[in-house]
Amino acid sequence: MTSLSFRICSILLLLPALSVRAEHVKGLVGGRVTLPCTYSVTGVATSKCWGRGHCPKSKCLDEILLTDSDGKKVIWNQTERYRLLGNITQGDVSLTISQLTLSDSGTYCCRVEIPGLFNDLKVEIQVRVAEGSFGEDQPLKVSNKTVFICRLVLLLCFILISLTALMLSSLSSNCIL
Repeated sequence: MTSLSFRICSILLLLPALSVRAEHVKGLVGGRVTLPCTYSVTGVATSKCWGRGHCPKSKCLDEILLTDSDGKKVIWNQTERYRLLGNITQGDVSLTISQLTLSDSGTYCCRVEIPGLFNDLKVEIQVRVAEGSFGEDQPLKVSNKTVFICRLVLLLCFILISLTALMLSSLSSNCIL
């Protein structure tokens, strides 16, 4: 039983480190898109960053936007095309990219530093820019897909299989041949 408990505890401890939300956003050349990134404000102000590429273990790779250590204002952005138009202090650090070009296609990472081990919020967003004739303010659909849910389902399946195996081994050891 201790082996099973150890496995379950190990997986539960690793679960926060595995949780990276994944989103997909489509836009048109010359238009703009907003890459969603929101979190629950808990009273502890921390820094936020946006980068190109996948979310690393800490900070952001190839930073394109950075807030101060209190997370209340943008202190650096690579270009004026990158802006945080939401209410940062209310947990909205969604990135708006204007005047889209084909080179804006790719993976973006939003990271909100949260105190404690493996607590950071990480959102990876795949942006696909296509040529088109819509205007700058044409609203575009955003489709969400959360990797966390899939990992949670896999964890629950693992737990159920482990419990079933434990029950079967317990039953077979209690049988008298």
